[in-house]
Amino acid sequence: MLSIRPLIYLLMVLTVQFSVTAPEPQAESASADVYEAVVRYQIKSWDLAANSYCISVEGKDATKDFLKRFNPLPVTVASNCIKQAKQKVSMQVVDKKTGKASVIFDVEAIHWLTKNEAEVGGGYLCGSLCMAGGKYHVIRDGMQWVVTRYDVQIQS
Repeated sequence: MLSIRPLIYLLMVLTVQFSVTAPEPQAESASADVYEAVVRYQIKSWDLAANSYCISVEGKDATKDFLKRFNPLPVTVASNCIKQAKQKVSMQVVDKKTGKASVIFDVEAIHWLTKNEAEVGGGYLCGSLCMAGGKYHVIRDGMQWVVTRYDVQIQS
């Protein structure tokens, strides 16, 4: 006589396997909205001097379309900063066009927790001993995305 136990076990495993799936990737516009919320949070939280803000998204210069989201701001928002070594012992970030001090705000890959909640790695770099990296917790609050907290994982 055939035992029904193996069949029940198989059905249980398949049910659990298919019910514990990662959230579906969000639309590109939702990702851009989350990145914008994080960068706005970074800018609002910044309290050191900078003549411009440079934005990096997933290790690359931000696109012109993405940068347009931040106009107008009293400080230039760009994607063209460089790290400039000074006397081989220190480094500072400067705007390529002006040569003036700047800061690079970086946002990395989005980890979707639900369709209304995400975590985003990111931080800032403005010099040799001026950097931080961590995790931003972002939720959809009505029609907009809002950073609820930033957990610093490294800072100098």
